[in-house]
Amino acid sequence: MTSSSPHVRSSAPLVGRAAPPIGVGMPVYNGEPYLEGALRSVLSQKGVDFELVIADNCSTDGTEELCRELARTDPRVRYLRRERNVGITANHNQVVHETRGEFFSYATSDDEYREDRLALLSAALRRHPTAAAAVSGVEEIDEAGRTIGTWRDTAPTDQPDPVTRLRHRLDNYDETMHFYGLMRRETLLRARPLEAILPADRVMISGLALLGPLVVVDELLLRHRNHPGSNSQVNHARAFRAREMPGDQRFFLPNVEEGRALLRVIRNAPLSPGQRLRAYAALRPWLRRNAVPMARNVAHSGIDVARDWRGRLSSSPPRESS
Repeated sequence: MTSSSPHVRSSAPLVGRAAPPIGVGMPVYNGEPYLEGALRSVLSQKGVDFELVIADNCSTDGTEELCRELARTDPRVRYLRRERNVGITANHNQVVHETRGEFFSYATSDDEYREDRLALLSAALRRHPTAAAAVSGVEEIDEAGRTIGTWRDTAPTDQPDPVTRLRHRLDNYDETMHFYGLMRRETLLRARPLEAILPADRVMISGLALLGPLVVVDELLLRHRNHPGSNSQVNHARAFRAREMPGDQRFFLPNVEEGRALLRVIRNAPLSPGQRLRAYAALRPWLRRNAVPMARNVAHSGIDVARDWRGRLSSSPPRESS
């Protein structure tokens, strides 16, 4: 490790403890060059006990060496390396089960925590025992760490009525910073796992909103880095699906699959019959926005089917005449 090692010794080591109150899961693949700073920011958290589980998806850069050394020297860190690259979706889903504690948060290999982030978010969840997650304000930074903007959650998703929360989430559907909030583990495990679709984080946040309020700590506790190599810059749904599910030959209709995922979230939520009908009705704005893209999905698939059959016919041997 370099002299700027991310290792920060815990003032209250967790050796011998069954489970710290917070589990932080960091799915990573080729995390350089921002990994060291991200790790340092997580391990610098003050006023709270936690564990950090690093789920390495078969990195080929210096990620493994850095993380193994860190796990060897800091008892709060566990390093897990996948036997094969399982994709972004599966790696995120698995690391939830590989961490412990009452609360869970995703960490990325390119973002940075403010040193009181976990303490403030966990305190907010304890003040609101029915809340599914707590989310903070976010400072958007570029590759060099320069501030390029800020984000704060202004949607009233702390309402007691689950359908009202869902409606507000769908009205602010493209806001995804809740995914990096601190979640109540019990509630997260009741939610559906991430699906292999590009907007899986949006669907999961919608599901959490049906399970409990999303409370806000109105301070900039997360520095979210925007750079060309980040997962958030992946914006082609079919390419993402092909990468996540190699060998899957089924026709993929991105917007249709997203709609199905939202329907599954509503169907599986613990709602009364009346609430469930209202929740389905709350999807109308989403359906209006996606009606044309879904029609294009179907049209493109029809073209693909026609091309496939044309190719098969052209490659078939001619029949012998009698």
